[in-house]
Amino acid sequence: MNRSKYVLISFLLLTLTTACAANDKQANTSKVVPSPAVAGTTTPDLDVGHPPSTTLMNNNVKALYYAGPEQGKQVALTFDDGPDNHYTMQILDILKKNNVKATFFIVGENAKAHPEVVKRIVNEGHVIGNHSWDHSDFTKISNEEMNQEINTTQDELNSIVGFRPTLFRPPFGALSSSEIKTITSMGLSIVDWSVDTRDWAGTSTQQIMRNVKKELKPGGIILQHCAIGKKESLSNTVKALEQLIPLLKNEGYTFVTVPTLLSLPESQK
Repeated sequence: MNRSKYVLISFLLLTLTTACAANDKQANTSKVVPSPAVAGTTTPDLDVGHPPSTTLMNNNVKALYYAGPEQGKQVALTFDDGPDNHYTMQILDILKKNNVKATFFIVGENAKAHPEVVKRIVNEGHVIGNHSWDHSDFTKISNEEMNQEINTTQDELNSIVGFRPTLFRPPFGALSSSEIKTITSMGLSIVDWSVDTRDWAGTSTQQIMRNVKKELKPGGIILQHCAIGKKESLSNTVKALEQLIPLLKNEGYTFVTVPTLLSLPESQK
């Protein structure tokens, strides 16, 4: 093979390598949180492939969490979309009976409808976070609407319990990179999850238990719900929780709130 052919092959290889590197870079700078695979009235699971622990912004500030440190067998139970005066109350009874503290991501309009339940959550030592005003998909609304959803919920919770939470969980777990920057600039840490029970989908109690056993690792954040549509049921969540707590305790897990797991403050000053 003559010299000109060697030069041509080298040039083609260099071009191919450069193109691949550019594609990889482009793929890593798109949405930090993938859009949901399923749309619905409650929170579907994230697409496969999200980071196992923490996403860092460009300034190295922790902004988005999926799980906590794997050192030590700690786990955080989280409940979305409440409160209501039915399933939330049953869940609180189970947590109290087992001396377990959890984290509740509150929908603003539900807090307004059930302020006494919000007060009970806080008074019994649980942590609350912001889950928007009415569970709108933030990828489909304007920045102004997003800010209003968050701030109105913060104000409502402050009026009920006297403080503003520092945690935020996006409806459907979906945010763009720019939305993440905006929300963190408001003093909020964004918390998704590492274990999806899929209880919102009517998943059986047995399958919920299998989902947890399959996905849970130390530092895990478990997603469940404490309120749902009028024609839907969370009896599967209640039954699974009664089994899940003693099971994980027997396996050596300690239940903690999200701020404890992630070493974050519980409320804004």
